[in-house]
Amino acid sequence: MTECRECKFYKPIDETKGDCFGHEVPAAMNVDQCPSKAFQAR
Repeated sequence: MTECRECKFYKPIDETKGDCFGHEVPAAMNVDQCPSKAFQAR
């Protein structure tokens, strides 16, 4: 399963969450639930 933390737009805040286009998202969230629908692998 691919996770948000693998997206090039993900910026880590801490071990469990990060920022994606101004949205706070869980690092381990499945990319199928991506709030911005902008997942791109690094």
